[in-house]
Amino acid sequence: MTTIIGSGRSCLTPGGSDVSSASSPESGCAPRCTNCEPDDAVRPVDPARSVIELRTEEHRGAETTLTLNADVLFAFDSAELTAVARSQIADVAGQVTGSAAPVRVDGYTDSFGTPAYNAILSQRRASAVADLLRPTAADGVLVSARRHGAADPIAPNTLPGGSDNPAGRALNRRVTITYGSR
Repeated sequence: MTTIIGSGRSCLTPGGSDVSSASSPESGCAPRCTNCEPDDAVRPVDPARSVIELRTEEHRGAETTLTLNADVLFAFDSAELTAVARSQIADVAGQVTGSAAPVRVDGYTDSFGTPAYNAILSQRRASAVADLLRPTAADGVLVSARRHGAADPIAPNTLPGGSDNPAGRALNRRVTITYGSR
């Protein structure tokens, strides 16, 4: 007998037959593959290449720049902030409050899509973040939002052979918040 793991249940199939013969509403096993071998379902993961930080912080002189990963802030092709985003921005607002220097929010996209569309999306995303920060800024402090589209990538959007680089594109989808010292 071969054991196939799927949907949180073990599905037994006689003699390595395909999973669909074990699939039924009674068994609770969903058809996933034909003649699966356990080694085929396991892929090595390189944490250094697979984990994208939610937020990074960089200090240059009296200026602090926070970089927030846009994949956590927004759904694909959206400028509507997620619940996680609102929580992160509330935390950032606590850092920005009290700064007498202007606050700049910059939005970036990857290279997927047209330059015009990416410019619009990056502006909408930067504006969404700036709109949440404005009420927390000190009186008279300007909170601006700027678009960059796919300009200024921090990682390659494509691999050397020209194929897609999803990990690089993910790093390029970001919003930065820059503010001066308190």
